[in-house]
Amino acid sequence: MENLLQQLLKHYSHLKNYCSAIAHNFHFFSFTSIKQKIIFSSILLSTFPIFITIVYIYPKEEHALRDALIQNLDSIGHKQAELIEKWIEERKADIWLIAENPNVPGVIYKSEGSENFYRLLHHLKYTRDTYRYKEIFICDRNGDLKITTSTGKVITNVSGFEFFKQAIIGTTYVSPIVPSVIPIINEYGSLEQGMPTLFITTPVIYERKIIGVVCLRIDVMEINKLMRSVRLGKTGETYLINKEGYMISESKFLSSLKDFGLVKQRTTLELKLIAPFTGNFTKGVAECLKGGSGYDANGYIDYRGKTVLGFWQWLPELEWGIIAEIDKDEWYVSVKKLHRITFSILFLLTLAVVSFAFVFGKKISEPIVYLTDVTKSISEGDFSKRVNISAKDEIGELSKFFNKMADFVEEKTHALEEYTSNLEKIIEERTKDLTQINKELEKQSHDLEKAYKELLTLDQMKDKMIRDVSHELKSPVAQVQMAIDLWTNEIKKDSLDRSKEERFEQIIHSSLQRLRKTIESILDLSVLESGRFVFKKEPIQMEEIIHQTVMGMKLLAKKKGLTLTYHSSGNLPVTIGDKNEISRVLINLIDNAIKYTESGSINIYGKCKGSYLEISVEDTGMGIGLPKEEYSKLFERFFQEHPTMYGSGVGLALCKNIVEAHKGRIWVDCEGIGKGASFKFTLPVAPSENS
Repeated sequence: MENLLQQLLKHYSHLKNYCSAIAHNFHFFSFTSIKQKIIFSSILLSTFPIFITIVYIYPKEEHALRDALIQNLDSIGHKQAELIEKWIEERKADIWLIAENPNVPGVIYKSEGSENFYRLLHHLKYTRDTYRYKEIFICDRNGDLKITTSTGKVITNVSGFEFFKQAIIGTTYVSPIVPSVIPIINEYGSLEQGMPTLFITTPVIYERKIIGVVCLRIDVMEINKLMRSVRLGKTGETYLINKEGYMISESKFLSSLKDFGLVKQRTTLELKLIAPFTGNFTKGVAECLKGGSGYDANGYIDYRGKTVLGFWQWLPELEWGIIAEIDKDEWYVSVKKLHRITFSILFLLTLAVVSFAFVFGKKISEPIVYLTDVTKSISEGDFSKRVNISAKDEIGELSKFFNKMADFVEEKTHALEEYTSNLEKIIEERTKDLTQINKELEKQSHDLEKAYKELLTLDQMKDKMIRDVSHELKSPVAQVQMAIDLWTNEIKKDSLDRSKEERFEQIIHSSLQRLRKTIESILDLSVLESGRFVFKKEPIQMEEIIHQTVMGMKLLAKKKGLTLTYHSSGNLPVTIGDKNEISRVLINLIDNAIKYTESGSINIYGKCKGSYLEISVEDTGMGIGLPKEEYSKLFERFFQEHPTMYGSGVGLALCKNIVEAHKGRIWVDCEGIGKGASFKFTLPVAPSENS
């Protein structure tokens, strides 16, 4: 029952919305009378089993019946396929027995008239008549005919036929059904050339050599008898097709097909199974030729233009397909009968249930309507009203208790009215107090949340600062410690080497300078990343800043034997930003270029690209050895491609934060190691006064 309800809810949940829409738009279910509600509820409850039968049980039964019918069609198709395969295997067994006959080698090697010849001919005629073969003949390995059961016109050499070629190489071969090349007696007893013919051949092996071939010419009408051995209703039939889509058995509707001019003599090899309205193969044939098996329970158009249900199966060894079909109208006659019976019963049952619901609902609703009227009077303030029902059922008991309740209500109503007036005043005062307290709590909660977020940010900055400082200060502190230790050992010696003193002082001084610069860079980077740094935004003349920076750093480049040049492209437009921080970016990029360039030049370029300025610092130094997809690592804090070089690995990270804070972008281009590098960054152009 639970599964039944789940299925109903799943498939018919939209009925609730549908009924609600009708009730809203047409007021169909807006009952104001208990009598109407009881009658409607009685009808609804009474018809619920009918509803379940219509929407759930009946479709299930219909589906089960359809499945049973399709399974029957499927089993018939499979049975016919098994019959055909078994029949072919029996024919193969017959030809193998003939090939094993001890008289066959003597007939192949000797001429006609020997004792072996007549014995074998008698055996072949007996086999032909017993199993109703058209002809049995034996030929030698050259294809020359040695013995045959035919008394009419025969072919004396068969070496050019496919059935001979397949058998002479050692294969038992079942040929396609093809038109005969000589006249053969047809089903009407007359000679006919082009009669559908099936050959089965097998080699004759003597002393481990193939000396000839045995051939059975089979009457195709025997296959038709097999196909009609299973009855499939009035319009049902099973038939065979070949790989070209032609029918190779006789249709049940041969006479009708002749009347319409679709075939002349027979359907075998004459009728191509085309749907009349499309010009394409019927669905059953098309699916079968794909090499599979299956069925269609919904119906498709067959070669007669009728809607049929079909089963198909491909027989790969024979390269035949078997198809079973029946008209959809006949197949579903039982379903239509079920429709008529079911709906007739349901109609009569519904009519009886509705009539009973009206009578039953009226009887139940009358005392309830009376109770409703009295209750309405009491609710309007007439507490003198009482119920007068003398029934001895639950309604009578309800009347007694209702009267007692009315007495009690009348007594308590006056007291409640007085208490209610006082209670409303108390509730109003308490509501004002709670509203005020709630506002104060919300404000305190907001302040606490804001303070917590600030503390969390500061705590994260503290942890990051500690990690950065501990990471970057290890190397210079270690150098200072090492220099002090060496100098201490040197002092303890009798003779003091002043040259070492100067070198140690230089190491200590250089390391302390590196410590100072690293600490300043880390502090600056931490402030920038925290978002607490306030940039002083003002109009900037980039042409002026580049000139000043290049002039200030030319001496540093000259000491290393490098040329530092700014290639001006004219007056660059004004940008908005912090002049000192933008200068800092340019200084860091030029300083990096000087560090990593041993010879050559450093060139600065500035140009306007649409709404952005692009500044480039290009050098002829050692280049970048990283893959291009990893160039972004250069702008991460403390990353150094060459850790042995002087520097903290923070400069490019500072540049990135400053440029991005100005809504710009920074990147690097390089063609490989030893080919220099080009660091570029952009800044937005200040909007003009006209815009």
